[in-house]
Amino acid sequence: MSGSRVKIMLAAIAATLLVGFGLIYEYGGIAGKKTVDVKVIIKSTDASVEFWQVLVDGVNEAALEFDVNVEISGMKTETDVDGQIALVEKAIEENPDAIVLAANDYDRLVPVAEKADKKGIELIIVDSGIRSDKPRSIVATDNFKAGREAGQELLKQLAGKGKVAIISYVKNAASQFDREKGVRSVLEASPDIELLDTYYAESSEEKAYVKAKQLLADNADIVGIVGLNEPTSVGTGRAIREMKLQDKVTLIGFDSSFNEITLLDEGVMKATVIQRPFQMGYLSVKTAVDAVLGKNVQRVVDTGSLVITKQNMYEEENQKLLFPFVGK
Repeated sequence: MSGSRVKIMLAAIAATLLVGFGLIYEYGGIAGKKTVDVKVIIKSTDASVEFWQVLVDGVNEAALEFDVNVEISGMKTETDVDGQIALVEKAIEENPDAIVLAANDYDRLVPVAEKADKKGIELIIVDSGIRSDKPRSIVATDNFKAGREAGQELLKQLAGKGKVAIISYVKNAASQFDREKGVRSVLEASPDIELLDTYYAESSEEKAYVKAKQLLADNADIVGIVGLNEPTSVGTGRAIREMKLQDKVTLIGFDSSFNEITLLDEGVMKATVIQRPFQMGYLSVKTAVDAVLGKNVQRVVDTGSLVITKQNMYEEENQKLLFPFVGK
């Protein structure tokens, strides 16, 4: 073989190896490229709230599939905004490739979140956002739309006129703003409804239970309540069940924990608007990886919502959403 042909063959082999190593580099295998490092900061690590447990399952699934180093942290309660700010500060000091944040406060998380952006860390919002355009993407339920769905279902199920209350969670959470606004946009347009003030339970089932009992005791003409997340829905449901008011007060909830499904099956809760927390967790990590690799990412990823009632909860497709791990 001539020297020129040997050189051509060696050049071709070298080019092939370079392409191969380039692909490996992109997806984080070898060639000096470390695995993508993502810090995930959720609202609460309270094990009694199934929503966050399911979201974390989605995060871990994506971490395994995309070979990502993921560290998950959060405060015990959603009201500990100072603690969450400290967690973001700590994450910034550790300089990950990306931070996925479910913000406990729409305003107070802005400075530290924008600090992450200035440092070149990709910032992805999951579930609940901040008053800033710095995040690369927001992976969440369309909460205004979901709130409207809750309000429309309440009107559909109500038998007559009367007072309606909203029991919500943390006052300055972006998701709470949008859900409440969605509910009110429907109910305030109805001449048959007297809409009371919103009551806040700090995302505590026990506080929601106490507030609901007092509210029901003070207002004998309440015909409906909307609970805006899992703890508020379960706490309110407990109060209605204990006071034997399930045939008088129509409860519409949010989310799909085991306790909520039980309330739905018992007829204490008439409907619940379910989200897709597993998809939120999974897609937030996938979006973070895509952003780190320089790929185009959607500004908003709507993970969807659906109204579940006792009548449709046993349908096969809805069972898959209510029990995403059955059969796995």
